[in-house]
Amino acid sequence: MKVLKATKTQYNSLNGYENGLSKLEFAKDINDNWIVGLEVLEDDNFAEIKEQLSKLTQIEFIEPII
Repeated sequence: MKVLKATKTQYNSLNGYENGLSKLEFAKDINDNWIVGLEVLEDDNFAEIKEQLSKLTQIEFIEPII
């Protein structure tokens, strides 16, 4: 599964973005990357920041072993 990875600067700029209906929140993956699902690119609630979101790097999500 692919996800979007943010740099520290991108994370600081985008994390917590709210449009009144939805809030964008990144999570840390097993490699300590800030990630968010690809679906945010198609979510109309994040249309205002879609250009910024499209600049995030796509990476393969690695499931943590529990």
